[in-house]
Amino acid sequence: MNKTTEYIDALLLSEREKAALPKTDIRAVHQALDAEHRTYSREDDSPQGSVKARLEHAWPDSLAKGQLIKDDEGRDQLQAMPKATRSSMFPDPWRTNPVGRFWDRLRGRDVTPRYVSRLTKEEQASEQKWRTVGTIRRYILLILTLAQTVVATWYMKTILPYQGWALINPMDMVGQDIWVSFMQLLPYMLQTGILILFAVLFCWVSAGFWTALMGFLQLLIGRDKYSISASTVGDEPLNPEHRTALIMPICNEDVSRVFAGLRATWESVKATGNAAHFDVYILSDSYNPDICVAEQKAWMELIAEVQGEGQIFYRRRRRRMKRKSGNIDDFCRRWGNQYSYMVVLDADSVMSGECLSGLVRLMEANPNAGIIQSSPKASGMDTLYARCQQFATRVYGPLFTAGLHFWQLGESHYWGHNAIIRVKPFIEHCALAPLPGEGS
Repeated sequence: MNKTTEYIDALLLSEREKAALPKTDIRAVHQALDAEHRTYSREDDSPQGSVKARLEHAWPDSLAKGQLIKDDEGRDQLQAMPKATRSSMFPDPWRTNPVGRFWDRLRGRDVTPRYVSRLTKEEQASEQKWRTVGTIRRYILLILTLAQTVVATWYMKTILPYQGWALINPMDMVGQDIWVSFMQLLPYMLQTGILILFAVLFCWVSAGFWTALMGFLQLLIGRDKYSISASTVGDEPLNPEHRTALIMPICNEDVSRVFAGLRATWESVKATGNAAHFDVYILSDSYNPDICVAEQKAWMELIAEVQGEGQIFYRRRRRRMKRKSGNIDDFCRRWGNQYSYMVVLDADSVMSGECLSGLVRLMEANPNAGIIQSSPKASGMDTLYARCQQFATRVYGPLFTAGLHFWQLGESHYWGHNAIIRVKPFIEHCALAPLPGEGS
């Protein structure tokens, strides 16, 4: 048995069909499977001729109509991605040395960030206004948190057993045995450590308290002058000129879970009637051969089952540069300029069509917004701890999200997924430059 016969045995053909194939050469096998009996100038292209036959025999129910196309040289291939229209995306160098930045200012060099230099005077004034408000709010949060922590720590000190230094006479410790002196000081050292730990933990609790309180007031009032709120938009139709890409970077994930969540998301989008405004990109960095094949099969089945031809795409990178961020950068460089917005999905993300359509409407209503983060909620948890977390995110998750938005405004948290991003400024300003120094 040679490699050719092993390859033939692995094909999903009947015994009669396998027996009819030549056993001498792999190239001859592909030529025999090619119904059009095409010849190729390069030997490496011979498997292209049998693509259609192998797919139809292996996955007959997974191949959607019109999914097989021919390239410029007449070779069969799956229509996995749209035609690339490349964009330039490059990072700004990190200026992490404050001395260097100060020296540049002294020499009269322009140290204005690139994104600020491209704004008009009106846009700069508008941005500076909310940034000033955000800075004031954060200082208020800092003062409230520290003041509450100081008061609480003072009251904590009053209930601890050792008050002052009345139990120790420093003069008596002169010439005293070191061990005896240490044992006399030990209670005060432990008490000081307790107070320090209490202050740190209470400061964290205090920050959470003020965040939740302002979130409660935000939800009660509705919105403030500088916030972005879903209450400001209705159900107006989406602008057909501004299309959105749903991108899901994956790497050796549970294939069935990934595509089940993606199918639920897409079917929800179709139910809203806005599917024409969205495309889906599955951006794979998987390198496990079994998972790679399973991903391709699941993608083909998804298209066939939901009629997603021309809207659900799959790409697997052969050069996995910069992991997830590089995966997204690669999408932006190849296809980003075809879309106004993109929504980054995690491997286990499930988003409703109403939520996605609402995010697009918020982007349309707030042209100065670059990223609008949705509030993720846990669902489908099994363990007791996970169920507690799921309950917590449902009950007071919106409270903390609104509070974070009030205190931080446009510089609040971005979780890396389940957020809508304006593609053009992302391409222009969000490429990550290598950090100076050592490490991975």
